[in-house]
Amino acid sequence: MAPDITKDWFTDPPPRRVGVHALIVRDDHLLVVSRPYRITVSQWGLPGGSAGADELPRRALSRTLDERLGLRVTPGRWLAVDHVPATPGKHAEGTNWVFEVQLPEDVEPAIAEGSGFGEARWVGRTAAGELAVDHALRRIEQSLLAAETGEVAELYLGVPVQGIGPHRP
Repeated sequence: MAPDITKDWFTDPPPRRVGVHALIVRDDHLLVVSRPYRITVSQWGLPGGSAGADELPRRALSRTLDERLGLRVTPGRWLAVDHVPATPGKHAEGTNWVFEVQLPEDVEPAIAEGSGFGEARWVGRTAAGELAVDHALRRIEQSLLAAETGEVAELYLGVPVQGIGPHRP
């Protein structure tokens, strides 16, 4: 399909979603949440949510972690951005920002009623693949690698964009 060159993408941009996610690691485990409302993609993934209009990703992540899991935190280093194409009839295209989040040892997530999350679980890094699938699992793997290497990963459905960020198979 040829691009519409008559459209002014600056003054009339397409709708986009902004998702925000936290990579929360404690010892050798990471926090994952179930999202029972997700049936076409992985029901398990990193905790987070969506940014509101004019809300910065870091602020949105702080808000959603507080509202959904009772975690009052300040997001740390930006690890990854994952571009997700639109699925007609289901969702607009979007970007998902992943930030590193540190939790004090004595703090545990508590799922709020109506949060959209079914369960929060600490899992070993390799066990994440038993719960998360598809691009949710690839996003987790690349975010973990970015945390280890100090790089930022640019992803497309969880797959690294050529030449940007960590790529370890």
